[in-house]
Amino acid sequence: MLKLLFIIAFTVASAAAFNINSSSQNLPSTRRDVLKQTGFAFLAISIAGATPANADIIRSPGKCANGEGDGCDILSEENEFIKRLQEKSSENRVANQRESLNAFYMKNYPGVFDVDGKKMVMNVDGSFALYSPEEVSKMTSEGKIKIEYPMSKGGRIADMTQKPALVMTE
Repeated sequence: MLKLLFIIAFTVASAAAFNINSSSQNLPSTRRDVLKQTGFAFLAISIAGATPANADIIRSPGKCANGEGDGCDILSEENEFIKRLQEKSSENRVANQRESLNAFYMKNYPGVFDVDGKKMVMNVDGSFALYSPEEVSKMTSEGKIKIEYPMSKGGRIADMTQKPALVMTE
């Protein structure tokens, strides 16, 4: 229905803009004149297309984030595979959030601390600490710090968008 309305309005607007049924003396002289004459038809199309029935299509059924929320049942549409994915996402929620937060820290903060001559090192528990370059080189030579490339997708894929991270081994 909307496509048919669009085609009719476009045809009418084009005919009006170029005055197909009149003499060549009434043709629009500039692009601005053509846009003025066709603009009203496109405005009518957009108003006619925004009915409440069409708005229901784009409304969200509810919130469903990390497999949790009142909209998850509606979004799964009784599909068992999607329900299993939502459950798995819910189970991995904490780990996924921590991975995302660590990726944010490693992308944005190491350069900030370089200005003060400090290196950011991830501790074994996942927190971060700052050390001087001398301390880092000493701990690296002792084997207490190693260089790791950040992983994403639960440790399955190396995230090459991030810088290598200094990580405590003990």
